Parts: sequence; C-alpha cells; structure tokens
Amino acid sequence: QTQLCADPIALVPMCALNAMQVKQACAQQLPPYRFWLQWCEGLSVLEAVLVIGWAVMHIVVVNDLVGYYVKMMDSWAAAGLYFNAPRSIYKLEWIGIAWGWLLWPNLALLFMPVAHNSFLNYLTGLPYSALVRFHRWIGQFTMVTLCLHGSFYYLYWLATPELSFWDEALDWGTKSTINFLAGSIAWLFGLILWITAMEWVRRRFFEVFYKMHITCFLGFLVFGMIHFWWNWGIFVPGLALYCADVIFRVWQAQNLTVAILADNVGHCDGHHAKDGVVVMVDIPVAEDTAMHAGQDLFLLAPSITRWQWHPFTVAYVNESGTAPVIKDTGYVAAAEQAKGCKTARLCIKTAGSWTQELVAQLLKGPVPMRVVGPLGAIDMHKYLSAGA
Repeated sequence: QTQLCADPIALVPMCALNAMQVKQACAQQLPPYRFWLQWCEGLSVLEAVLVIGWAVMHIVVVNDLVGYYVKMMDSWAAAGLYFNAPRSIYKLEWIGIAWGWLLWPNLALLFMPVAHNSFLNYLTGLPYSALVRFHRWIGQFTMVTLCLHGSFYYLYWLATPELSFWDEALDWGTKSTINFLAGSIAWLFGLILWITAMEWVRRRFFEVFYKMHITCFLGFLVFGMIHFWWNWGIFVPGLALYCADVIFRVWQAQNLTVAILADNVGHCDGHHAKDGVVVMVDIPVAEDTAMHAGQDLFLLAPSITRWQWHPFTVAYVNESGTAPVIKDTGYVAAAEQAKGCKTARLCIKTAGSWTQELVAQLLKGPVPMRVVGPLGAIDMHKYLSAGA
C-alpha cells in the first residue's frame, strides 16, 4: 500500500510554491504588450478574465430579463389582451429596464476601490494603485450601461405613438415613482464626468479633471437618488468605506513636515528634462514607518493650496538617523534638523502650475508639507511576467 505523505508539514512548501506559480501565471501580461500598456497600463491574465466575465454577466442578465418579459407578454396575449404597439417597440423598454437593473451592481462596486486603505487591500493583496484601475474599469462599464439604459428609454418614447417624448423626458415624477427628468440630469452629469476623466484630459488638464470629477459626482449622486429613491442603498456601502478612509487620512495629515531639496541638488535650477525641470526632494518620515521604493505618497502643500493632494512615487528611502518632530513654525531649523534622519526621496518634474510653484518654492528653501501614505507597492509579478 502506497504511503501518500509521511510528513504533512512537508506539503506546506509545496503548496506555497504552487500558490506562487498560480499567482505568477495570473499576473502574466497579455500580448500585444505595447497596445495594452498604452491603452490601460497593461492587462494581466487575471484582469482579462475578470473583465470578460463581467461583460458576459451583463449580456446574460439582459438576455434573461428580456426573455422573462417576452414570456410574460406571451401569457397576456394568450389571455386575450390587446397591445397598442408592436412587440418590438415594447422590447425597447424591456431592454432599457434590464440595463437599468445592471446599473446597481456596477454602482455598488464602483466606489469600493477608491479608498486608499481598506479591507480590500488586505483581502486581495493589491495596492491602491492597482485597485484604482478597477475603479476606472467599473466606471467604464457603469457609463456604457447608463448610456444604454437611457438611450433605449429615449427610443421607446420616440417609437411609441401614444407617448410624447418631451412629456416623458421632462416629467418630474408626476406620472410614476420614477423621476425621468432627474434621471436625464444625472446622465448628463455622468457624461461630463466620463469625458473629463479620460486620460488625455486627466494628463493635460488635471485641474479640469479634479474639479469636474467632484462636481459631476455630486450631481450624479443627488439626481440619481431623485431619479429612483432606492438608489441610495446602492451608493451607501462604497461611500461609507470611502468616508472612513477620508477620516483616517485627515487624521494622518495632521502632522506637518517639510520638503527639502536633496543634498546632491542643492539650490541649483534642477535637472532639465525634455518638457520640464526635475528635482529630487527629501521628505522626513518617522523612524518606525515601513516604507520602500515604489510606494506612493500623497502631498499637500498649504503654501500653494489647502485642498489639492498630489501623488508621487518614492524613488529611494534613506533608513539612517531618526526623524525629527516638525512643528508648524521654524521650517528652516526643521530642515537642518532633518539632515541625516530617515527620509523618502521623490523625483518631481514640473508638469503643471502646482509642480511649477512647488519647485519654485523649493529652490528658495524648505516647504511645509502634509503627507499621507505610504500606499501601494510595485507589482513584481507584473514585471517578472513581462520579462523585466
């Protein structure tokens, strides 16, 4: 009789090795690499499976719901009921309803990856920089679903003889519990948010993206709940998680530190890049802060603006020394005290008004800074699978 395993503990390294191989296989980047890298910053096997599965789920749900309404109409026709319009016209409404139902799972998951620190980071092992990609992808699904939901309803109103398009589109909930006008306004806010969140807008006009993202989100949220009152139950879980994260970040940002130019840069004009100036900046951090290169820090410079947070990737961590306690005054003395302490080094390039003002102030002396982080990490499996 064959002995399967003399020592169960010996299975642990084997299971760990198999888990590592599965994780590397899931992180394998799909060809064509350059296309996926430019279009969505790379696409792994696992991400492709999730996206395809999510798309198939939408198609299956729409097909099943429309099939349900067709069977229901067949039963009505068998009972001798008369319909004023062809069945094809009513299908437009059924398809619109189906896409409306599909908005719920999209909206329920849309805000989950936005939180910088949440249970999702520990549950999935993915950093914030990776989770925010799923926020963008779910946002794409949400907007496509929203456009199909609204478009099929508009087509139904236009094709139905006994309905007036403008009477239906401008109805403020007087005919049913659904407020059609509020839904159209929410759709408009969503379209503006969608357009201004595109990468070419986000990269070139960050101020437009940032302000419109907040404004249009609030408009979409308010009018979406007016459109159908039960939508609030879909928004609440993700928003509650995000609000808890914001409270944690506000608490973390109460500590004020300074940003100083690295010693090897001094008060020179920085390194001139092709389309801007690059300087190396040191941020003092607490000695017990676990931080390494590849993680992200969010910076807020009160001397520039008290509302905008900008992410930067840590290029290097100097582990020597002990970080000083920085107070709200005496930034020059604090900068002198920070020399030799544990610091995070950032490479900052002038790419907009905020970074231009920051570099200009850094060239004059230390700049007070509020810091949130570190967040995320480099996904080494992605680089290994790509052959880097």
